[in-house]
Amino acid sequence: MSKTGPIVDQADKLRRIVSSLRERSEVIIDRAVKKTGKKARLIAVTSGKGGVGKTSLTVNIAIKLSKNGYRVVVIDGDLGLANVEVMLGIVPQYSMYDIINSGLSLSDVIIDGPMGIKFISGGTGVVEMAYLDRRRFDSLLDTLSVLDSYADFILVDTGAGISRSVTKFVLAAREVILVTNSEPTSITDAYAILKIISIHNKECYIKMIANMVESPAEAEDILARINTAAKMFIGAEIKSLGFVKRDPAVSKAVKTQTPFIIGSPKSAAAKSIERIAQRIVYNTEYIREPEGVREFLTRIYLRMNSS
Repeated sequence: MSKTGPIVDQADKLRRIVSSLRERSEVIIDRAVKKTGKKARLIAVTSGKGGVGKTSLTVNIAIKLSKNGYRVVVIDGDLGLANVEVMLGIVPQYSMYDIINSGLSLSDVIIDGPMGIKFISGGTGVVEMAYLDRRRFDSLLDTLSVLDSYADFILVDTGAGISRSVTKFVLAAREVILVTNSEPTSITDAYAILKIISIHNKECYIKMIANMVESPAEAEDILARINTAAKMFIGAEIKSLGFVKRDPAVSKAVKTQTPFIIGSPKSAAAKSIERIAQRIVYNTEYIREPEGVREFLTRIYLRMNSS
């Protein structure tokens, strides 16, 4: 009997910790009711190809916004790779799939991330939406719409590429950040994304971040190359949100699973993120009223069921 005592105590302690976490999440969700009716500003972060640092930028921008006093939720919308989880060193027990299929509440699925950000794993839940009848989908919307009341910003990290699963996310968003670098294939694919948005989502506000560049001049060259093709073939152009210089702090952050805005706050990359976050907040060009997660998911659902 003496050997089981400590084990029981340890199990009881673990239950209390889990209960405490659950209670804190409930408080977070309940606090949303006290927020004004203003909706969250939802931004989809995408790239024409993988390996350009899209997820890293999403996470670090989210953390900087949170450090500046904004409530931020990151949704991992990559259906293939859980890159946000890897970046944060988090292994979520549940995802949006469990809200749909297991009846879990938002407080069961939402996770506390570093520096106050919140995180939701999309898992295969987004694909599952295509198979929901309208009643079940409306129930899902009611659950997730709490995010509109809680958050100031919702950043959706989409998958990379121009597959239909990725473009459904991008075409449902009203604000998009397009990440690219100086590789010719990255620039070509970034143009492809811009073309798709320009044709099928004319109300979308889109800006570019040039990542892993050697200098401001290289970032300007990337922007110019994309806009040369865009102006010629689709009569559109994209503006810059900023750039992030190539920095060893970034690769170190990936290895340690500690975002560089936290682990290397004085690095060149961190300084770039600070400028980008400031431009997002004080952007006077984006004048539309934020529509939030309800409208975003509704547009995805309608696109999935119209194809």
